[in-house]
Amino acid sequence: MTRPKKGKRPAGQPGRRGDQRRPGSRTAGARPATVGQPGRRPPSPGLLLVVALMWIAAGIWALVSLTASWKLVPGIVFIGLGLLYLRGAAATVARRADRGH
Repeated sequence: MTRPKKGKRPAGQPGRRGDQRRPGSRTAGARPATVGQPGRRPPSPGLLLVVALMWIAAGIWALVSLTASWKLVPGIVFIGLGLLYLRGAAATVARRADRGH
């Protein structure tokens, strides 16, 4: 079999970007009635709260018990991660409250 010229493809073969439509796929203009979150379901807010409190506790431990002069760096990073998880827990609670309305 000879190799096709650049930019040309043999007859009967679909293009790279999926020129052929898959059965059951939506058209470009169609939108579902309610837009949900794609992918996995979000974790429970209780789990996120526990992880957030663990990171904050680790940050406080790093600030108190480390003796190096750079102890502020891990302490601030750990507390910052804890705050991010805390924000995720609050967003999950708010999202569930909006859905329940």
